[in-house]
Amino acid sequence: MNKCECDFCKENIAIYREHDEITCNLLKKSIIKSKYRNKLLTHFECKPLFSYFIGAFWLNDKKNEEEHYTKSVIIKPKIENIDFMRMFSKCFEYSTIIKDFDKIYNIGFDEEPINHKDNKLMPDLDILIAFHFLRMLEVELHNGLKKNFIRREENMKSKIKGKIQFSKHINKNIIKGREDKIYCSYLDYDINCLENRILKRALKICLSKIQNIKNSLYFYCISFFNEVSDELSYSEINHIKINPLYKRYKLLIELAIKIIKLKRYKDYCNENEAPPFWIDMSLLFEKYVYALMLDNIESKNILYQKQYMHGNFKPDFIIKGKYNYIADTKYKEIYNNNFDKSDINQLSGYARINNIIKEFSEDTQNYIPECLIIYPSNNENDNIIDIDKKEEIKGLVRFYKLGIKLPEK
Repeated sequence: MNKCECDFCKENIAIYREHDEITCNLLKKSIIKSKYRNKLLTHFECKPLFSYFIGAFWLNDKKNEEEHYTKSVIIKPKIENIDFMRMFSKCFEYSTIIKDFDKIYNIGFDEEPINHKDNKLMPDLDILIAFHFLRMLEVELHNGLKKNFIRREENMKSKIKGKIQFSKHINKNIIKGREDKIYCSYLDYDINCLENRILKRALKICLSKIQNIKNSLYFYCISFFNEVSDELSYSEINHIKINPLYKRYKLLIELAIKIIKLKRYKDYCNENEAPPFWIDMSLLFEKYVYALMLDNIESKNILYQKQYMHGNFKPDFIIKGKYNYIADTKYKEIYNNNFDKSDINQLSGYARINNIIKEFSEDTQNYIPECLIIYPSNNENDNIIDIDKKEEIKGLVRFYKLGIKLPEK
């Protein structure tokens, strides 16, 4: 394939912005052959574009291992100075949002590091994981620390507990004439289990990431771990099996392991290198809007991601009470002065579903729900959810749009 004069063709690495048009054929082909095709590539009006995932990606050809780790792209946000931490922090205020926040981002520890050059995203990612972990841990600690079985060994005096370790018993007792001792191993149900040791190690790493930002949250969490050691081997992390009784612990442990691995990963990398990662900006915007809604609308009046018709239809929000809207977030700048007809078709479809109409009225034959599209606004005053500020979408009936200004540094 003929190469063009773009940075990607010259250096096999280039920096773009989300939703930029992809004009390089070699770049497009490399994306299609990689495992990130669905995250990086979209189309609008038949033009190939980067989607709304930002981060750093290896474009490894799934069928050609010889070319692995030779081509990469870094995708930056459209908004140059977007303040991720204010968006994340707003989301973290609500436990209902935190529980599935892991779907918003991922870090590829199983891949080689990428040279991030002057990319400013990586420090934010460090803080994001720390905040995510601390907030989830705080919620879980309301129920106290979990215990688990730990295998202990002890030279017991005149009694047997668990199983006798015969080889050690012979070496430590029989040979030395200690007939009053029996060397045993037994299971002890204790707080100093591997799961909690992993949590404590990650917690102590977090302190360096969030200095003077969330210290009170750190000290609240660490107070539960006074009787827990942070001694930990890397092999223990790689072979941990989460107790199925502690399903809520699973995501928390996974986050803690990410924090530990990220520190280890960066300790062995050059200053400008870091693992591949991605952030789903469209989903982050959706969660951010949800948090802003909860600031201003009672949670009982918001149905979030409720499924209809066997899960085939799932509007972002059904808003009831004072306001009655089918609402969807669209992370698209086009709504500042236009609209995307595919989004209109989507919401129009929701407004014709019998059970969705019943959320507002029993008169399913005559009631026409109002539809609201929430989008990133350029207006500095659009920093809260104020549905009274909605605007009609010209040419459409009962269709409105509401802009939300994303925070900037």
